Amino acid sequence: MDASDATLLKVYRKNKNQGLELLYDRYKKYIYTIAYHYTGNKEDALDLTQEVFLSIFRSLDRFDDSFSMLPWIKRITVNKCLNYLRDKKDTLSLNQPNESGQEIQELLPSSNQTEEATLYLDTKETLTKAIHALPAEERMALILRHMKGMKYEEIAKIMGVPLGTVKTYLHRGRKSLKTSLSKDGLWER
Repeated sequence: MDASDATLLKVYRKNKNQGLELLYDRYKKYIYTIAYHYTGNKEDALDLTQEVFLSIFRSLDRFDDSFSMLPWIKRITVNKCLNYLRDKKDTLSLNQPNESGQEIQELLPSSNQTEEATLYLDTKETLTKAIHALPAEERMALILRHMKGMKYEEIAKIMGVPLGTVKTYLHRGRKSLKTSLSKDGLWER
């Protein structure tokens, strides 16, 4: 376990309020960032962040301090995000960075002119629908890999599946996305 996490747990066991405050200060930005990438907007990300912390606070007394807190917190965060995606399938952010650090919406045509604006909105809508059409596991694997830059092993731990399953999810997700975008004329084969 990380030395600062161990210290944090010691403080929590002596003074729960102070310990919870330290935990919140340490992990709020991290959790919010993940939540924002899933929701695409500030309000929903803040709500999800709050839900994650409520889950953490409720189960912190049962946390096994022989393990590191970060993977545990990642797991809770990802599960809350998956539940959010399952329950609210019509929201997706196109301002998530891809592997090269560019936001997806930057790859779309500019909306400065009328014709380009129409094309921009059509492309954005098509891409959003294609991503939402993916099964939740494939969508999550793609988001964690391409938008959060996580390694396959990290994704496997967070999703609680074998490494091979992660690779399968990514392969299927990419293939489905490519097929969907090809049908709509946004991807050349």
